Formats: sequence, structure tokens, C-alpha cells
Amino acid sequence: MCCEKEKCQCPKELKGKPEDCSPAQIRKCHGTAKKHPCTKKPGRK
Repeated sequence: MCCEKEKCQCPKELKGKPEDCSPAQIRKCHGTAKKHPCTKKPGRK
């Protein structure tokens, strides 16, 4: 879990893994982003 906050763009708001954020939490942190920017798939840049 130590690396999860490093991936997150809003670590103060993170309450677990970025993958577990609800749509409401994503809107709060990232506005109207279509995809959650903190959850990139492995192998993609």
C-alpha cells in the first residue's frame, strides 16, 4: 500500500486504493474527468 499514495494525484483524499474510489470521489478530486487518472493500466504510459 505504500506505493498507492505515490500514484494518486490527490493523496490527502485517498481512503484506500485509487481503483476503489467512487464516482463521487473521482469528481471531487478530478472534476469531470472521463476516466480516473490515478488508475493507469499496467504496461501503459
